[in-house]
Amino acid sequence: MLATPQFEMKVELAAMCALSSLVAVANATDWPAINAAAREQAKSPIRAGAPGVRPFWNAHARAFIHPQAFEFGEVEGASGWRFALEGQREPSKAVEEIATWLAPHPWLPVPGDVWDSLAPGYYTLRIEALGEDGTPLSAPVSERRFYRAAVFHGPYPAASRDYRDAAARVYAAVYNLPHVQAWLTSDDPPEGYDLYCYPAKILSSMIRALCRFAEDGALGDRVLPVGADLRAARKNALAIARKMADWLIAHSQPDGAPLANFPPTYWGDRRDVAVNYAGQNMLSYPAHAAQAYFDLAEATGETKYRDAALAILRTYVRLQGDDGTWPLKVRESDGSPVRANRLLPGRYLLGAFDRAIAAVSPAGNSGLADPRSLSGEAADFATARDRAFAFIEREPLATWNWDGQFEDMDPMPPYQNLQKGVAVDTALRLFKMGRNAEALEIVDWCEDQFTVWSAPIHHMDWQHWKTPTALEQYDYYTPIDASMGDMIGAFAAAYRATGDAIYLEKARALADNITRNQRADGTIPTYFDSRGGSDWVNCMVYVADRLEYLSSIERTPPCK
Repeated sequence: MLATPQFEMKVELAAMCALSSLVAVANATDWPAINAAAREQAKSPIRAGAPGVRPFWNAHARAFIHPQAFEFGEVEGASGWRFALEGQREPSKAVEEIATWLAPHPWLPVPGDVWDSLAPGYYTLRIEALGEDGTPLSAPVSERRFYRAAVFHGPYPAASRDYRDAAARVYAAVYNLPHVQAWLTSDDPPEGYDLYCYPAKILSSMIRALCRFAEDGALGDRVLPVGADLRAARKNALAIARKMADWLIAHSQPDGAPLANFPPTYWGDRRDVAVNYAGQNMLSYPAHAAQAYFDLAEATGETKYRDAALAILRTYVRLQGDDGTWPLKVRESDGSPVRANRLLPGRYLLGAFDRAIAAVSPAGNSGLADPRSLSGEAADFATARDRAFAFIEREPLATWNWDGQFEDMDPMPPYQNLQKGVAVDTALRLFKMGRNAEALEIVDWCEDQFTVWSAPIHHMDWQHWKTPTALEQYDYYTPIDASMGDMIGAFAAAYRATGDAIYLEKARALADNITRNQRADGTIPTYFDSRGGSDWVNCMVYVADRLEYLSSIERTPPCK
């Protein structure tokens, strides 16, 4: 990992960050200090590209909270460069030249003070090469248009309920869904929910929610029908979870197959994507099932689900490439890659390895042990996990190509479709390793690229975005509840690691918006705009988990 100026800036900003830690008791937040610190923080570049040193990741990016450096090429004979920034000082005003400055290279970041003076909106940066005498050369003028996004500025509207309560309502709501209840009398994914076409992803999330409801249903009963028998409901929840898990296991690849024990990514004909990609398996999703099986084994005491999880992890070990990772998508018939893209191992896969290590190790092993301290299969799982994380360190943590990897779209070339899911997963793991500077750089970048505090970029249904919110990926630059969950977890972990109250308030702002938009039945809408459509249950379950995580962080003194 290359040292970057941004890491050094973290040290220089320590005094500024201390200002933002002035959060008093009795829920009284020093908003002037918090907002001043957030504004000062937003004047610093994040992961600025530099030729031969750091790649320029932002060729396809559209909006930025922090000042940017763009990949403008050098020109022979140029001794300097003139930068000119054009835009509207107010929406109703004409476009004008707002600022100019000189720099020795065309790829240097916009100065922080210039950036800080910009209101949210569209701007065009133009540069021209200058000769020894300071006059423009005949080289073409280069330009880049972008959206300057809004900086965090609280306070934001308050939560409508406690985070733990909101999460419990989600778990009960999943149990209540008609197409979940129908599993009691159905042997296949019931009608009424088109997203059952992604069984590994959707069923795994439902299993985990049902296990949480069965474990702690006392709060969730608030959204059960009046007079419902809570004890019976919790028993039924586990019965449904078993049927879902048994269906996944029955429809997984058989022993001896190239993808032995991997459940299907696609099934049926309820969406065209599932039909078009039939017979393909995205290798991030079997790990989702493994996590669900571990949960179900713990909830029921039935070892067959633990064994099913371990069988999935053994196939991952067998298929792991020399680079430490796996193809992103493969054909189930022969295991051949569909595209050249490699899987970015995230929280589900690395976490499944952690749990597998604990499952086959002596009692008391948390699963985070060094492979050198283990033996047998535990050492195999730990070695595979650490090789996978080493791939993350060599590739996206160095190249910053946080490749968007989603089952309902084709893989794309580097940097064309960045997303923040695995980036956040990596940051959380780095925090656990004590590598705070690297983790904070990731968190701040995810905020820069995917968090919308106000004044959203003019894109899709932007006039109806429920801010503050977070966006999913470049190719689907729209507010999604799970993306908010990513940032809630990232900000909460950053606060836990540093004690910097900026991050706690950012986590709360997003979490509070989740609670305000939670429906009376306990569900959380997938889309934080005016659109309808099927709710992605996996998204709301993940958000519930992140709300619980934030709640736990609030009750624990931060590390400093």
